Amino acid sequence: MLDRKRILILPLSAAVIVALCGWRVLNPQGWSGPVGKALEIRQPAPVFQLYDQNSTIVNLEAYLHRHRIVIVFFDGQAGPETNETLVTLREFHQALQAENIIVLGVSTALPQEIRNNSSQPFPFPILSDPAATAANSAHRKWGCFIEPPSLDKPPGTEPGVFLIDRSGLVPWLGQYPRPEPNDSSIVARLLGNV
Repeated sequence: MLDRKRILILPLSAAVIVALCGWRVLNPQGWSGPVGKALEIRQPAPVFQLYDQNSTIVNLEAYLHRHRIVIVFFDGQAGPETNETLVTLREFHQALQAENIIVLGVSTALPQEIRNNSSQPFPFPILSDPAATAANSAHRKWGCFIEPPSLDKPPGTEPGVFLIDRSGLVPWLGQYPRPEPNDSSIVARLLGNV
């Protein structure tokens, strides 16, 4: 009786293997599709409230659950004009707005410095987070703050582009949101061209 069960296991196993191989041939993307995305850890986006380039308070929470949001952390001392992603987002602002996508830039520069460093105004808020060293700063909450390696070296900031979906969730890696791996194709991905 036991040998008969063992004999049946072999053909059943072969049938399962053949079925899986056939499925794999017919679905070459396999696990990289929706199933692979389901394995990604998504958590609520850390909220913040900052002044923009016009000294108006912008509250991230006001946009959550109503829009897709792009947040670009950049070097505030160099100015927003030097950030390739922000300049590209500015060029495609009308198309992004038509898709109900909100763009926010975040730097450590003061609002007046942001205004003075822009030769052409940005149609979306460029936010000021001058207290990036504070425990509840936007830079710390989003993992874009670099602790100084020594006491005599000033802290730094890490650039990054983050996408928040309409449900207010963002991919996480460890204890911080995960920046997008390739921000050069961000506009194409947002507008569905990729």
